[in-house]
Amino acid sequence: MNLYFLDECGFAPTQPVGYSWADAGRRPDVPYEAPQRRRVNALVAYCPIGRRRGLRFRLWARTISAHDTLDFLLSLADPRGVPTWVVLDNGNIHHCLLVRRALPRLRRLGVHLFYLPAYCPELNDVEAVFGVIKAQELPERSYSTLAALLDAVRTALRRYHQRLRHRCT
Repeated sequence: MNLYFLDECGFAPTQPVGYSWADAGRRPDVPYEAPQRRRVNALVAYCPIGRRRGLRFRLWARTISAHDTLDFLLSLADPRGVPTWVVLDNGNIHHCLLVRRALPRLRRLGVHLFYLPAYCPELNDVEAVFGVIKAQELPERSYSTLAALLDAVRTALRRYHQRLRHRCT
């Protein structure tokens, strides 16, 4: 069985700064980039165990649609026919009509959806992955272009995926 924890996450051009330092009496200068039309959204599936362990993800410089979600769910099907369980929250794009109509097709491909109870993000293991990506894997706290932000998020997710793969072998 393959087990994935799935959710979406947004990245703004300026990431939150948890802490900083400066010389005594001086205020730290942290650049800020306004997010207008420069936000990156990610759909991420985290597989903590097994042959497919690691991260699967897709990035968009726009809002994630129901079609994006369905295509991503279909991509999680195992070509060997191993059953795939996807744990996800009750977000609108996870419960939308398009996804509900595709449930028989997903089941035929061996993809089964397990919805968490409402307001229980702590039960979705991918949330911890998002915390690490945002706090530790992004090398800069501010990105002046959408291309730079996309590249940084893609690199951070790939680097974290590689670390998961090597840690578990």
